[in-house]
Amino acid sequence: MSGAYAGTDLFAVYPDVSAAGYGQAAAQPDVASLAMPDTSGLSDMTDAVAGHATDAAGNAADAVSHAANAVGDQLHDMIVPALIGLADLSGALLVTRLALRGTMVLAAFNNKVAVEQEALARRQMSLEEGSDCWRRAVETAAGLNARITVLGLDGPGPGDPPLPAPVQPVGVPLDLLWKRLAETERALRRVEAQRAARASARLPFQHTEDPGNADWYDRLRAQRRAALLRYAEGGPAPSPGEAPAASHGRSRGESHPKAAANGAESAVLTEEDVLREGARLLAGLPLAFTSESREPIDDCLLEARRAVNRRPSAVRRYLDEAKLIAHNESERARRAESARRDAALRLDVLRAPAPEGVEPLPDAPAAVDVLERALREGVPPSAADERTVRQALMARSAALHRAYLVAALRRATERWGEGSVHARADAEHWDFAPAAWGGRYWLRVRVTATGQARVFTMRRPPTPEEAADPETVTRWKALDAERCAESRAYVDELVGLTEAEGVRAEFTWTDSQVLTGEPAPGLTDSARTGRPANTPSRRPVTRQQQYRRRDRDGG
Repeated sequence: MSGAYAGTDLFAVYPDVSAAGYGQAAAQPDVASLAMPDTSGLSDMTDAVAGHATDAAGNAADAVSHAANAVGDQLHDMIVPALIGLADLSGALLVTRLALRGTMVLAAFNNKVAVEQEALARRQMSLEEGSDCWRRAVETAAGLNARITVLGLDGPGPGDPPLPAPVQPVGVPLDLLWKRLAETERALRRVEAQRAARASARLPFQHTEDPGNADWYDRLRAQRRAALLRYAEGGPAPSPGEAPAASHGRSRGESHPKAAANGAESAVLTEEDVLREGARLLAGLPLAFTSESREPIDDCLLEARRAVNRRPSAVRRYLDEAKLIAHNESERARRAESARRDAALRLDVLRAPAPEGVEPLPDAPAAVDVLERALREGVPPSAADERTVRQALMARSAALHRAYLVAALRRATERWGEGSVHARADAEHWDFAPAAWGGRYWLRVRVTATGQARVFTMRRPPTPEEAADPETVTRWKALDAERCAESRAYVDELVGLTEAEGVRAEFTWTDSQVLTGEPAPGLTDSARTGRPANTPSRRPVTRQQQYRRRDRDGG
C-alpha cells in the first residue's frame, strides 16, 4: 500500500480543540476593534494586600504595572489565546490530567491573593504561550470547584456568606475567566474565614457564667480573628509559623520579678506568657480545624493559666501538651481536607459527560463509590482503592487523549489544499479529496487505538469493464504513481500542520500500491461527477495559527 504512519506526541493542549468541529466559541476576534484590557482599580487593591503577596509570582503591583506597559506592545501576540472560548474537549482533557496528579499541585497557586491572580494572568498572557495560560486557568477552576464541593458538605451556619457557584470555564474567554476565578476566590475566602471564626468561638464554657475568663479568652482569640480577617482580605492562610500580630506582656527572654527573686527566672511563666503562646498557637491553626479539636487545646491553656499561681512548674507541661494536640489535630485536619478535595476533583472528572462529538466515556462505578466515601469521611483511599481510582482516571484520560488527537489531526488536514474533508460515523478515520484529483482518488487519515496516525492513498475500484481493458489498467497504474507522489507532498506538509495543533508526528512514507475502497459518504457524489464535493473548503489560516507558528519558529 502507498501511505505513511507516525507515532504521535501530544506536547501541548490548545484551548480551542473540539471533537464537534469549529463553533462560535472558536471564532477569532477582530483585533482592531478590541478595547485594551482594563486594569483600573487593581492598584488600590494591590496596595491593601501587597504585604501578603510575596511568593514566587512576585508582587501584584509589579504584575499590574508590567501588564499595563506591555499589553499594548504585545496585544497581537496575546489576543487570540486570551479571547477565544475554551472548547469542551480541551477543558476535559486538561482537568482529567490534573485529576491524575491531585489537588496538592494547586496549593501554592490557589493561595495567591485574588487580585494577584488577575495581574499574574495578564503577565502570563504576554510572556508565556497561550496554552500554558489556559492550563493554569483550567486547573485553578478545578481546584476552586473542589473547595466549593467540600464546603458544601456542611450546611451554612449563622452569618455565613453564600457559597459561590462552581466555575465553568468552557466557552469563556480567558480574560473574563480570570476575573471570575478571582471573584470566586474572594467569595470562598470569606466563607472559609467565617466558618473558621465560628469554630473558634465555640468554647467549652459560657461567657455569661464566667465573665472573668471571658475577657481572657477574648484576648486569646484576638490573633486568630486577625489572621482570619487577613486571609479573607487576600492574605496568607493561617499557619503555625505566623508571627503574633501584637505583643502581649513580656518577651520570651524577659525576667519575671518573682522568678528573679527565686534565682530561677526561666522556670516560671506568667499569665501573659500563657496568653502570648496560646494566642500564637490558636492563630496558626488551619482553616479546617474543628471546634471539637479545639476543646482539648482550650482545656490545656486554661489549666496552664490556673497553674501559674497554683503549680508554676506545671505551666510549661500544659503549654507543651496544648502544642502537641494542636500539631496532631492540625495534621489530621489537613489530611482530611486534602483527601476531600482530591476526591471532589476526581469525582467531578469521572461524573462529567463526554464532550460533544466524543463517544461515551467508560463508566467507573467502583471508583465513584471509593471517592464518595473519601469525600464523606475525609480519609484517603486504601492502596487497592487508589489503584481502582487511578485505573478509571487513566482509562478516561486515554479516551480523551485519543479524541483530542483525532480532532487535532482533523483540524490539521482541513488546512491542506482545496478539497473536502468528511468524517466517518465512527470517527476513526476521515477522507480528504484534493480538488485537482477529480474525485476518483482521495487520502484517508486514521488514528489507531494506540494513537498512531496513518495516511493512505485511496481510489475507487475499477469497474469490470475497466479491469478488462489493458489500456485502461495501464493508464490507472500510471495515475496511481502520480497520485502517490502527490500524496507524499501532502504528508510532508501535514508534519508542520499537526505541530501547529500541538501534536508532534514524524511520518514515515512507504511507496507501494494504492488501496482501493469506497470513500466516505460525503465523497460519493464527487466520484460520480469527477468534481469533489463542497469545494473549495480550505479553512483560511487564522490569527491563532499564525500565533502558534511564530511561537514554534521563535519569531
